[in-house]
Amino acid sequence: MKMVKLGEVSKFVRGITFKPGDVEDAGPENVGCLRTKNVQAELDLRDVLSVPTRLVKRQEQYVQHGDVLISSANSWNLVGKCSWIPALDRPTSFGGFVTLLRANRSLVDARYLYHWFSSDRTQRVMRSFGSQTTNIANLNLKRAGDTELPLPSSDEQRRIAEILDKADALRAQRRQTIAHLETLAQSIFHEMFGTPTESAGGEELGEILSSIDSGTSPVAEDRSARPDEWGVLKVSAVTSQTFIESENKALMASAPVVRNEVRAGDVLFTRKNTPNLVAAVAIVRTTRPRLLIPDLVFRLNIADRERLHPEYLQAVLSNPAKRSSIQRLSGGSAASMSNISKAKLAKVKIPVPAFSLQQTFATRIAAVERLKEQHQRHLTELDTLFASLQHRAFTGQL
Repeated sequence: MKMVKLGEVSKFVRGITFKPGDVEDAGPENVGCLRTKNVQAELDLRDVLSVPTRLVKRQEQYVQHGDVLISSANSWNLVGKCSWIPALDRPTSFGGFVTLLRANRSLVDARYLYHWFSSDRTQRVMRSFGSQTTNIANLNLKRAGDTELPLPSSDEQRRIAEILDKADALRAQRRQTIAHLETLAQSIFHEMFGTPTESAGGEELGEILSSIDSGTSPVAEDRSARPDEWGVLKVSAVTSQTFIESENKALMASAPVVRNEVRAGDVLFTRKNTPNLVAAVAIVRTTRPRLLIPDLVFRLNIADRERLHPEYLQAVLSNPAKRSSIQRLSGGSAASMSNISKAKLAKVKIPVPAFSLQQTFATRIAAVERLKEQHQRHLTELDTLFASLQHRAFTGQL
């Protein structure tokens, strides 16, 4: 199969520069502005900023249907993550922490290019091009552009893209179902407890937690730990606000700090991350043994579990209104990593309703979680199938 350099059939377009004061309400005199936050499995359009049109210096800085939006400055594990740009209903640009990959459509099919770039193998290669600066990894666009991709005939590109599109649609349907169940969990919380506003008061975390544990970051290998090995969690194990035990790295020869081992029932909190990902909270419902908390994650230890239920604690801290207020406590800037100290977190107040109400909430959430687990297992199976199809597609075996 013919091989070409990525830069020969497409180009990278850098985003616009703007300041926090440039953000405005949506209107005819401004444009949408996409950020790393919007780069998800499907482009997330729930929180798109608006900035003055004058900040868009070049026509090419407007996104086009069929572009690929890449997270090019982020924590290392997210560098290279990408989203397909669908048709949008307003003029939209993008910020400096993301980059567009735009296909030369006379040479390469845009969907074929997207599937190649988003494939597991290409994503690993792109992450390896991340240069570390101030805790942020930056994608090396020169090296990325020199990466070779297989380029069959136009008809074959379209055939491959159509096969992968059909398989990907099944995954998207499953993800949508899981997202609806997550929304249902939020709705249950709102129905039972309302919105935990700052003005509502409550009790300080420092008064209802026995301690806030800090993890450590021992030297680890660039692979997941085997079942019989000790591993240390990556921050991505918590970032989605659902505990993902597979997001870990195998511990090297150093002795594990056993007191930092993750336990079922733990409530984990990301103390340091990029501004939009800091203050994520996940409850550990089940876990394999021999996993350690990293130094970027706190463990919130409840003083009295007959007064405060871990399911309620996770839900109240994850509530968008409460999480947003906690994120504002963080130090650091958008150009670095935001960090929340123990002292500031301990001062956060949450309402503490009757424990019987918390138990009822936990029971209802358990039913939702069982459904989510079923759909997640099916999604994992589809992901495995899709990865196999991608491998075959880009090695001439499909």
